[in-house]
Amino acid sequence: MAWFSRFTRFGDVHLCFAQEQNISCGLASIIMAAFKINKLTPKVTAMYGEDDMMAKAKALFGAKPLGDAGLTGNKMITLLNDDSLNMKGWSLTTPNINQMNNEIIKNVGVSEGWGPTMSVTPVIIMVQWKGGTARHWVLIDTVRKIWGSIYATVCDPWDGSVHVIKIEKDKRFDYAARDTIDFDFWGKRNRYGSKTQEGSSTITTPTWVGSIMLKRTT
Repeated sequence: MAWFSRFTRFGDVHLCFAQEQNISCGLASIIMAAFKINKLTPKVTAMYGEDDMMAKAKALFGAKPLGDAGLTGNKMITLLNDDSLNMKGWSLTTPNINQMNNEIIKNVGVSEGWGPTMSVTPVIIMVQWKGGTARHWVLIDTVRKIWGSIYATVCDPWDGSVHVIKIEKDKRFDYAARDTIDFDFWGKRNRYGSKTQEGSSTITTPTWVGSIMLKRTT
């Protein structure tokens, strides 16, 4: 398992799961969603590893559920709504590109000021390169309003880090993923400036554009 504790400028802490394969960002996002939704529910499993979630995916989709490019949106929804994860109600939507931030704000909800947020309603966003075809799943678990500005907290399974992104209403969700300064006591993760990432024909500080949202309505 590759769980990391990350602290933000807002005085809260977020557990992030770092994907263990190049195309397992979808699995990792579901793992994080299950923890964030079920962590306060008695007698319900909240923390999973990638092997656990892969076994569930294989039971639903066959021996190679990730295919060549990772879980599709429809497979993500099926797995998110699996009875064993205790978090039914997920659906897939494709908002107008300039309404994505509005959807994030509406579905996650806005927390005012500083301090920890115990109960959250996360969304999972598919982001893709500007002008490219590569795609990646990330999870947003909180939206903060501080001094009139709104910030989305992005838990990114690629680098197992939290990225705080300023967002504006009626705008597209532009996510510039950059290496963060983190303290890792154990576990392995990728870095956006790493040779691994450069070797996959990306740039060192990639910019993503949100395209698909997975949200929980119940």
